[in-house]
Amino acid sequence: MTIQKWGGIAAITEAFTYIFGFVLFFGVLDASGYNTPERYLEFIIENRDTFFVGYLVSGLLFSFALIILVQSIYQRFKQDSPELMKFTAIVGYLWVSLVLASSLIFLTSLTAIVKYHALDPEQALIIHRTIAIVVDALGGGIELVGAVWLLAISFVGLKSKIFSAWLHYWGALVAVAGVLTLFSGFSFLSTNPFFEVTTALFGLGQILWFLALGIALLRETPA
Repeated sequence: MTIQKWGGIAAITEAFTYIFGFVLFFGVLDASGYNTPERYLEFIIENRDTFFVGYLVSGLLFSFALIILVQSIYQRFKQDSPELMKFTAIVGYLWVSLVLASSLIFLTSLTAIVKYHALDPEQALIIHRTIAIVVDALGGGIELVGAVWLLAISFVGLKSKIFSAWLHYWGALVAVAGVLTLFSGFSFLSTNPFFEVTTALFGLGQILWFLALGIALLRETPA
């Protein structure tokens, strides 16, 4: 099987890891009754194994599938824009590293949180808050890196007429939404609900983009 076909499978896998994550973290894991930091920490401990499986799929599986997809996209697009695609591949691998690092940090933190919570709940809460900031910073609090990768692919795809134009226009829209999450750090914008919309659009929009990209990679006969 060619790297392009593997890339198609990887792209579809990415979409399903997103779907799995949304269903698990926003549907199955209902934390509505745990409305204080202390109670939410207890919720995590009570559902430790479920969180562990969630990050195995939405973090680790996503990361390794993304490695295959980055390589596949590079091989398919490099003849049309070799220098830009070198940059794009580096950004893609950087995104892999960030997601992988944040996932491993969270997974290893579960044991420490459980241990310290049994000894000193307040200390465990401090550890959890610290880890949450690190995981959020690396794994999606700001979606800039993934957005730049997606935007570069969309630009080359449109310029060189690779696959359908709507796929790349949609990718560009989703990418811009991801870039905009960077500006939510400004104090006068931090509470603006607009950035909740852009974050949601980047996450949900990628599901459609990954699925469409995967189908396009699988359908096309490699040269």
